Amino acid sequence: MLEHTIFVFYISIIFISTIGYGYLFSKIIYNDFASLNFGYLGIIGFFFLCLISQFSTFFSPHNYLHNLIIHSIGVFTFILLFLSRKSESLQESKKFLVLLLILFIGVYVYKNHDDFPYYHLTYALNLSENKLIIGTGVFSGGFRTPSSLFFFHSLLYLPLIKYYLFHIGPFLILIFFNYILITKLIEKYHKSQFDISYFLTLLNFTFVNVVFYRIGEHGVDRSGQVLLFLAFIIFCELFFFKKDKNEKNVLFNFFLVSIFLASSTKVLFLIYLIFAAILFFKDKFYKEYLVKKNIFIILILISSFSVNLTHSFLNTGCFVFPEKKTCISNLDWSMPTEIVSSMKVHYEWWAKAGGGPGYSSEMKKDVYIKNFIWVKDWVERHFFNKISDTVSGIIFISLLTFILFKTKKKKNFFSRNTFLIYSILFLLFLEWFLSHPAMRYGGFVLWALPFFIFTSLKIEKYDLSKKKVFFSTVLIIVLTFVTYNLRNVQRLHKEINFYKYNLAKSPFFYVKEMKSEITYEDGEFKLYTPPSGQMCWALKTPCSYRRNHIVKSFLGTKIIVGNY
Repeated sequence: MLEHTIFVFYISIIFISTIGYGYLFSKIIYNDFASLNFGYLGIIGFFFLCLISQFSTFFSPHNYLHNLIIHSIGVFTFILLFLSRKSESLQESKKFLVLLLILFIGVYVYKNHDDFPYYHLTYALNLSENKLIIGTGVFSGGFRTPSSLFFFHSLLYLPLIKYYLFHIGPFLILIFFNYILITKLIEKYHKSQFDISYFLTLLNFTFVNVVFYRIGEHGVDRSGQVLLFLAFIIFCELFFFKKDKNEKNVLFNFFLVSIFLASSTKVLFLIYLIFAAILFFKDKFYKEYLVKKNIFIILILISSFSVNLTHSFLNTGCFVFPEKKTCISNLDWSMPTEIVSSMKVHYEWWAKAGGGPGYSSEMKKDVYIKNFIWVKDWVERHFFNKISDTVSGIIFISLLTFILFKTKKKKNFFSRNTFLIYSILFLLFLEWFLSHPAMRYGGFVLWALPFFIFTSLKIEKYDLSKKKVFFSTVLIIVLTFVTYNLRNVQRLHKEINFYKYNLAKSPFFYVKEMKSEITYEDGEFKLYTPPSGQMCWALKTPCSYRRNHIVKSFLGTKIIVGNY
């Protein structure tokens, strides 16, 4: 019972602190964000905490003291937010608590995804136990592609609970996403704005909760795609509808924060800034945007992107791993160019179904990925049934929503020009298919959005009464939450029976207990390795899968010299 109390207490504190940091960001950087609801502030706060973590790791490990100070500031700032708009904040707190209770089952996880013990847990724990170490890309393949989620999770290393919150970052993003979308639907309903944005919001809400229900399987890529769904809703509002100058500015800045936060989970998501370019030059918006009040947020966004690249560079010698053109090969910690090149081929080979659990193509990897040789295997192993199941779900959600809203009455409606949007999505889909056709690399967004845009445009043409919209919307939301909870109940039932998860005793996820071996020692600095054939899990860090290391000291930190 004590562990459950600690678990719930800390999760509540983290939510409050994250919203508080969103408010703090608005007060320091961009004051117009301060009027936004808890969902928006939560996403902004998440972004701000990731940025703080990425900078503070240069100077200090994210130990108990560091993290208690960080979240004390967040809680204090939330109290200031609450007092500044007491009545409104009280109402928001009640709504937020209801949403949290509805979705809370998702946070109970016994088995995380396969990469979690390999490097997700270890990376965040390394940040908690050590300040910056240069050259950690030598530890494992996972250390070569850092994600902002690892930095966020390192701030959750706290007394009594230790690292058992290192999986809840995606849960926070899911809650904030849902709060924004449900609030948006309520606001549009009261204004009778039953337009493309309304139905696109509803469709994205349904898809994310039904398909991304399993928090333990989010990794870093699904959270980034949740943010892309959110950013696209904001994009449509700005693209299709006139806004006053201030509202346009606020939404555009939040759109940018969402894209940059998504790209900090996977750098390839930065390509979605192409939608920002469309908005930027639409109706000469750049003349209104490039003003003094936006300078600070522009600088912060550039800084966030720069620090992401810096951490990648300090890990591997490459600003974007494994893109050889971004690498400097003559540094002590640089990855050899042949390894960089082979890893780039490997990632593409894996995405194109060249190999996986229980199978591997007999062709050489660099041959397999060329000239569409891979398409047959990709169709057999990836499209059926990984992608096809998701596409079937997308079509089902679209049809169900269309049927529930369809009426005999149609309104006089001037067709929206969506050619540019479809063209951009097609180009992004083409780039995805030719380079990295796996769902984790943006596939969920690129398969879902065309269907959802088409469905939303069709429903928008109907003359809908508020009564029908209310009934259909509530039914879809209820069905979505019921499905989310039933799928999680089924998942927990399996984990309890198959893995012997004693949920009544403890809410904590599984961590394998092992003894590590010290493979390098220099005074207080030590390097550890797991037993042969095992993963690092939560062993003492720095934990490396290699045993032979050369270590140098530099400006108060350590450099792991490449020894290949």
